[in-house]
This record gives sequence, structure tokens and C-alpha cells, in this order.
Amino acid sequence: MDSFNYLQSVKNGQLIFADGKAESIPHWGDTTWTHIFCVRHAEKAKDDPKDPLLTPEGTARAERLGRILAEAGLDSVYASPYRRTQLTAEPVQRRGNTPPLVSYRPDKQAEWFPMVLEQSKGKKLLLVGHQNTIPQLLNQLEDSLRFDNIPDLDYGRFYVVATQGIGKTEVMEYRY
Repeated sequence: MDSFNYLQSVKNGQLIFADGKAESIPHWGDTTWTHIFCVRHAEKAKDDPKDPLLTPEGTARAERLGRILAEAGLDSVYASPYRRTQLTAEPVQRRGNTPPLVSYRPDKQAEWFPMVLEQSKGKKLLLVGHQNTIPQLLNQLEDSLRFDNIPDLDYGRFYVVATQGIGKTEVMEYRY
């Protein structure tokens, strides 16, 4: 994919890109597959070393994420309890009119997520995490070690996951 061909929207099982091209999301509409959109939180400020807010660029990215996923038909939105992840997820929840945001503990993600997966068969989810927790989740789903931590200044990765469970997962990576 061209490095400037960013994701514009998710609609009717299609990924729509800035150049107008579309790509089908694998297994969309098949209720034996769960679809998970995964992103790292948007750009964080330096206002608090433990729980920072978003920068203006991060707020703009979160709003862009909200526009991208507004018509995705999400069933649930998950984010760790930190302000940067909550603020990244909020526009998606608001624009997509999904149920209230659900908080999860990133240090318990490996134990927590299989339960969510079991309860979410055939659903569409967004998970907003961190530069280390998103790759950990993708590796857990694929039962692999393919994904490394996201570089510290890289906030634009957008992962599309189609899964039937641990080890039965397809992961695609895009930019937004």
C-alpha cells in the first residue's frame, strides 16, 4: 500500500482509502468470525508522566479515528483506564453510537481478552491500547511472536483482525 494512502473509513465490510480504493475485510458478515480494530492511543502530551492527556495532534487523530469507524457498526469499544486511551476511544464511541466505553487493565490483558473473545463471537470491537499491549494482543491472537512493540513516536497504525479464536486469526495492518 502506498505510504500516503491512509484509511478514510470502514463501511459495509469495506476499508475505504484516501485514493478512493476499497478493500474487503476478510470474513465480514460471517458470524463465526469476530472482527477487532486495534490502535495505539493517539499522540500523548508531556503534562503527566504517568497519565498524560492528548496533544492537539492526538485529539485530531482521535477525531479522525471516530470518523473512520463511525459507520463500522461496532458492538463494543474497549480502552485501558488511562486518559490517553480513553480520549482516543471517546470520539469513536460518540460518533458510532456504541454502548458505553469499557475499561480494561492492560496488565491483565492476556487473561481478560480470551473471555471477551468468547463472549463476542461474530461481533465488531475496537480495542485502544498502548505501544506494547497492542502487539502483545496481536501475538496472542495469532499464537505468534510476529509483532514487535510499536515505535515510541508511531501513532498511526491501524490493525484489522478477523478471528475465530487464538491461533485462528488473520491480521492486516494499515495507516490512519
